[in-house]
Amino acid sequence: MEALYILIWIALSFLVGYIGQDRKIGFGLALMISLVLSPAVGLVVVLLSEKNSANKNIHEFTKHLELAKKAEYKEQVPEAINHYMDTLYHLENDYQNRAMSKSDNERRLKLIESLKQKVDILKARV
Repeated sequence: MEALYILIWIALSFLVGYIGQDRKIGFGLALMISLVLSPAVGLVVVLLSEKNSANKNIHEFTKHLELAKKAEYKEQVPEAINHYMDTLYHLENDYQNRAMSKSDNERRLKLIESLKQKVDILKARV
């Protein structure tokens, strides 16, 4: 019976470690805290840990895209062009060394092309 409790403890600790892999605490430390203290304490520590900054920057282009759309809506064309150019910069440069699925990369390339066309149209309005 004790062996079953130990197996559950270890399994839950690995689950907490898995949850912690996308946070600053990381898989290893989350696993260690869960094994030594308890999976419940480990989960609390993981949930209080800040999310990884790498994950925060995955979609850096989205904030620029929203600002561009907003500026275009307000008919602030030069500002919209600047934000669209910032969006293009992030789409073209931030994703070069990241592992992406083929479909995600195709979507990214289509978005780049549509944004380039949008910038050309806006430049013609200025």
